[in-house]
Amino acid sequence: MNSQRKLGIISTLLFVVALAAAASAQSAPVRYSVTTDPQPATHMLHISMEVNGVKEQSVDVAFPAWAPGAYRIGDNWRQVQEFAATDSAGAALKFEKTDKQTWRVWRGSGKDDKITVNYNLYSADFNEQGAYLRGPSVFMYVVGKAPYPLGGAVSLKLNLPASWKTQTGMDSGPEANTFVAPDYDTFVDSSVVTGDNWEQTQFEYHGVPHYIVFIGKGNFNKQLITDDTKRVVSTLTDMMEGAPYKKYVFFLRARPGNGSGGLEHLNSTDITFSANATHASRANYSRFLFVVAHEYFHLWNVKRIRPQILGPFDYSHEQNTRNLYVSEGMTSYWAALGLRRSGLWSQQEYNDEVAKQIESLQNAAGRKMMSVELSSWDTWNSGSNAANNRIDYYNKGELLGNLLDLEIRQRTQNKRTLLDVFHYLNKNYALPKPGFEEKQGFRNAVEVITKEAAPNNSDFGDFFAKYVSGTSEVSWNDYLTHAGLTLDSKPGKADSTIGITTGRNIASTFPGAPPTVLPEGQIGVTGIKSGSAAAAAGFDIGDVIVALNGDQVTATNYADLWKEQKPGSEVTFTVFRRGSLKRIPVTVGQDSTTTYAIKEVANPSDLQKQILSSWMGADKGTQKAAGGTQ
Repeated sequence: MNSQRKLGIISTLLFVVALAAAASAQSAPVRYSVTTDPQPATHMLHISMEVNGVKEQSVDVAFPAWAPGAYRIGDNWRQVQEFAATDSAGAALKFEKTDKQTWRVWRGSGKDDKITVNYNLYSADFNEQGAYLRGPSVFMYVVGKAPYPLGGAVSLKLNLPASWKTQTGMDSGPEANTFVAPDYDTFVDSSVVTGDNWEQTQFEYHGVPHYIVFIGKGNFNKQLITDDTKRVVSTLTDMMEGAPYKKYVFFLRARPGNGSGGLEHLNSTDITFSANATHASRANYSRFLFVVAHEYFHLWNVKRIRPQILGPFDYSHEQNTRNLYVSEGMTSYWAALGLRRSGLWSQQEYNDEVAKQIESLQNAAGRKMMSVELSSWDTWNSGSNAANNRIDYYNKGELLGNLLDLEIRQRTQNKRTLLDVFHYLNKNYALPKPGFEEKQGFRNAVEVITKEAAPNNSDFGDFFAKYVSGTSEVSWNDYLTHAGLTLDSKPGKADSTIGITTGRNIASTFPGAPPTVLPEGQIGVTGIKSGSAAAAAGFDIGDVIVALNGDQVTATNYADLWKEQKPGSEVTFTVFRRGSLKRIPVTVGQDSTTTYAIKEVANPSDLQKQILSSWMGADKGTQKAAGGTQ
């Protein structure tokens, strides 16, 4: 890493005022400007990137292949059109593409050391109401020491309609609608929302301002969300012993439908949430708060505490790591625990969360063939048979957070915890320092902390071999009992099944091709469970079901027809497969999903009581759980 880049990263974390001031529009080596098209229906953004001090005969500029935190190739270079480059006098410069996402620009004659790149970008996030600029999907970078972006400060100028207002995690520049960042990594990690379609609330914690930007309309309760977000922030900030930023922004974009998701940044987060269903039930609101807590805790875990490969960033291709179960899964653990400690979740809700995650893992078809390390590594390249051979590193990582915390507490007589491990990682490996070592780094941190209070019982080799790099079944009660808890299981209602899933979207067998969408009214086989009756009978993905026991099947009546079939009976499906009609007899089986519940044991020991109390934060007091229906 060159000295300019290292200096930029240090300033990101320490917020050195002098360096921030130096990153003005006048002195920034790379200056961007964004101009919105006067016809917003084109969804076109006009982007300029000015590069100063060019010494080489050519400069490479590239579009990021991926966005940090979103572990998939985005290919946003496809939205670029009308690329051009000029010198300081405005004369056109020669350029060529060297790969799908990289352009090489050749300097002009003479001593001119300035190159300006201009391109138009089609952006669905720009319309007549505003623009949502999410860095890696908008801004190219100048390649410095390949494959990394050029080091040094960056500035941005927005040319916008006069009525639009703007919010971002970046520092403001010297003029209106200008912003500065110490380096490209920080620049593209700072989303920018501008327009007239958003409102904002604000709160402070320990004198630090936090903004909640509500984008779009809905029946959500802004004040309740603001109050409860402050409780999340205060709890998690206290847990991590202070906030490493001088400003934080929650960008909440309302959308149709249910559910919520997000992407984390150094001092902000992008979250989508339901415009009209967020407060429809306690469960809906609870999951929304979980996403808020998860994305917020990422400002430590992933954005600062991370395996070595995840920052500084190589944006040119996949960045595989075995440790997403730590970076993502254990972020979910801290989110759930933070909600419990804040009082936003009750003890029962926390227990139910753990039980639900156990149920999800125990019913995952791939849990006996894929380790959580392999799930982390392969997240970039999920195969077509993922439903039968994968596990979710979010799911198992969250559970491993629970198990490790309880095991550390038990071995040390509650003198050390998993939180101590994360404090240790934050002190010794957080940005701007190199991240923890890929293969053994996280385990080493667990053992260092445990050894402080239990020097003869700090070896976690067996735990990591069985549950992290291995696929051993977890003995749940061996760990839950440390806190005086026990896991109960019972079979759920038995349903008739042959082991298929159905729908209209059939995944393509051609790499990269979109799914085949069946015509309205048709229904097909979208998945086949490994080892199922359907697999043995010869069903295939893409079979279009036209009849069941001679009765015509449509997308609207299939569920009712299937309900009439009983376990043990033989039924005959008629399907179209690649233009041919086939009859497939199959014996109906039954599927009973095991359900789980966590309960407290009778007569817990003093140590069990102590562990449960300090683990849940009860010794610090909890507040009344927040309501869901408003």
